Amino acid sequence: MCAAKASPSTFWTKTAIGGTIALATSATLLNQLTKAPQMEANAHNSSSSFTGGNVVQDLKDEHNRIGVEKKSTTDLLLSMFVYKLCTFSLLVDLAPKIIHLAEMVQLTPPVYWVVRKTFFAQFCGGETAEDCIGTMKSLGNGGIGSILDLSIEVDLDESDLDSQTPEEIRSRFNKSADNIADQISTCIATASHMAKSFAAIKITAMGSPLLLQQVSNTLTTLESRFRAMNQDKDGKITKDEFKQLVKMLPSPLQNHDSLDAVVDQLFKEADKDKDGRVDWVDFACTVSLNRDETRALFTSEQADSEATTAVPGLFKEDLDDYKRLLTRMEKLCDQAETTRTRLMIDAEQSYFQPAIDNVALHLQEHYNHTPHADGPLIFNTYQMYLKDALGRLQQDYTRAQRNNYVLAAKLVRGAYMVSERKRALELGLEDPICDGIVATHVSYNAGVDFMLGEMAHQQKSIEAKEEKKDDALSMKSSPVVLFVASHNKDSVIRTCERMQDLGVSPQSELVVFGQLMGMCDQISYTLGQHGYGIYKYVPYGPIHHVIPYLIRRAQENSSVLGGVAVERNLLWEELKMRFSTSRAQIQGVPIVPAGPATAM
Repeated sequence: MCAAKASPSTFWTKTAIGGTIALATSATLLNQLTKAPQMEANAHNSSSSFTGGNVVQDLKDEHNRIGVEKKSTTDLLLSMFVYKLCTFSLLVDLAPKIIHLAEMVQLTPPVYWVVRKTFFAQFCGGETAEDCIGTMKSLGNGGIGSILDLSIEVDLDESDLDSQTPEEIRSRFNKSADNIADQISTCIATASHMAKSFAAIKITAMGSPLLLQQVSNTLTTLESRFRAMNQDKDGKITKDEFKQLVKMLPSPLQNHDSLDAVVDQLFKEADKDKDGRVDWVDFACTVSLNRDETRALFTSEQADSEATTAVPGLFKEDLDDYKRLLTRMEKLCDQAETTRTRLMIDAEQSYFQPAIDNVALHLQEHYNHTPHADGPLIFNTYQMYLKDALGRLQQDYTRAQRNNYVLAAKLVRGAYMVSERKRALELGLEDPICDGIVATHVSYNAGVDFMLGEMAHQQKSIEAKEEKKDDALSMKSSPVVLFVASHNKDSVIRTCERMQDLGVSPQSELVVFGQLMGMCDQISYTLGQHGYGIYKYVPYGPIHHVIPYLIRRAQENSSVLGGVAVERNLLWEELKMRFSTSRAQIQGVPIVPAGPATAM
């Protein structure tokens, strides 16, 4: 008698169970290996691979073991195991399904145990901010600072909202945002234990993602209308065009005699050079959702799909929620300013980014205004794989110059390529991502060059004034501060060479670097030993919150995780050296310290 054909659900259940058992077995073996007697290389203190020579030479040297030689054997074995898993693209691709199926069949305890012993241990600092203090101190001993990151972010899940009323949705997100703001406050307090640390913030966790998408749509449409109004393409509009643009807003004053008076006053504020014309930067600063005086102009009594105005507005309740978001962020910034802890505002999906940038620029204008020896308080992030990234960076610099604050920018390539392209294809939108990796490299390098160029321009201005040497370019005089966040060694080397050419001192921290915890340690420790400002993102959070972060890092940075051959070779060389040293000691063979692995 033939056996009945197994159902798809049974097959996937067995797959989930089998995968869990296999990973659990591997993790158990790893756990046993790391309990073996530690074989630390005591000779490292006298034979470090770090030469203290040129930073570029040390970065280029693929045998430079500075990133692994001070690690315990436990950490080396863990890294080897995790890096090997990351090279299996099928495992990376199936990870979300395996975890989802494990949740369905109630196998989360063993799955979470495996993740906690492997990927979580490699890429995260702990489940609470306090858990990360030891990691932060260990990084500090290697000359590396920390960016403490509560790994909670929110995306749109409209299917989860279908059964709720607008009031219930609003109450739910406000309650969640208040709770997360309290957790971020704890994050800031913990980060302040280490000097010059950062705390990272994701704006999607500080309000409703639906609200941020609506705000982004409003801001994008308004800018598009401005560009269309500027028919002579000189970047400016006249007072009459200014008035027409304001009338496109769903303002309650549309049919009121006082609108003309309001427009006259706003144009007077926006026309700072009194030439009778206003560009987009001054318009956006004047007619803004961030200003109590103009927020009401965006009030709508109709949903976007029913709106008759050219620029979609927001319900009064939504504008109230946006004000609450600003208030939460300002409260956290006040705490950060008091504790001298810098804040890193992360970039997120492109359909949220205009709203995120709007919040970030508002905070920079208020908190980066007064020069501090430790540098600006608020950093914003630019994903340079977006086609419009360089233009936005340059535009935001113009805005900072006009409003007398420091533009602090972290440049990344981007982490949402797969989901962004999928969404654009499904909705019939233009792909927002650069056409290919070469175009992305060009965009990234152009962003770095722009920021360094502004530093060089300011340095020339200082020299032309024949000011004293101690008044040279510094945190108190530079118009920009650049954070180069990259795992791409070529980008790091190129930036270091440009810094040397321009005379930008590593110790000034006008240019700093960053990588994720558990990745590219050779780059991080080399920069730290040479006195460059270098920081590691240290994510933390409950395991069920951090798993999406781990999966996204594996998927979106597959070119990094799959291309860790150099990193794995360094780990293997270090382990072989330790095993050889340990065996020689046991056999009584005299040990001759090896010379440095890095060429002089």
